[in-house]
Amino acid sequence: MEKSVLLPASIAATLLVAGCTALGPCGLEPGRSSEADVLRSLGEPAMTFPTPDGGRQLVFPQGPMGSQTFMARVGADGRLARLDQVLDEEHFRRIESGRTTTGELERLIGPPWRRIAFPNLRQVAWDYHFEDAWGYDSDLSVMVDERGVVAGVIAVRRERDRSDP
Repeated sequence: MEKSVLLPASIAATLLVAGCTALGPCGLEPGRSSEADVLRSLGEPAMTFPTPDGGRQLVFPQGPMGSQTFMARVGADGRLARLDQVLDEEHFRRIESGRTTTGELERLIGPPWRRIAFPNLRQVAWDYHFEDAWGYDSDLSVMVDERGVVAGVIAVRRERDRSDP
């Protein structure tokens, strides 16, 4: 005989909100959701950029070392035009050594979770944590030279704990 378990409403609501935060924004619909809806769902943006159409691009990294960064594009009318998770290979392929600047990098994939200086190289590594297409925890290091231009890009998978099956 199956037993059903009923959760108190407060616990169910907490789990629902936690799931939305952990897995991505809930209930946001391009064309329908307002900027206020985006802010309620994702909090304050880490960065904001004006867009050529009079709107704004809002950047929402998920945690200090989170594997997701959401870019919300809000039109001049205050409505959500587009919402993308940008820490993925599709966006990384757009980074060009010798061409992409730090400003373009921030607009493309947001701020890094850490920066590490390499004085002998005269470069700084901008590090991003992401989940690759196969589901592995991975790191992307974008090497930026003293002019603020990408000098190189490398992505590596993190080693799994040997106790993991």
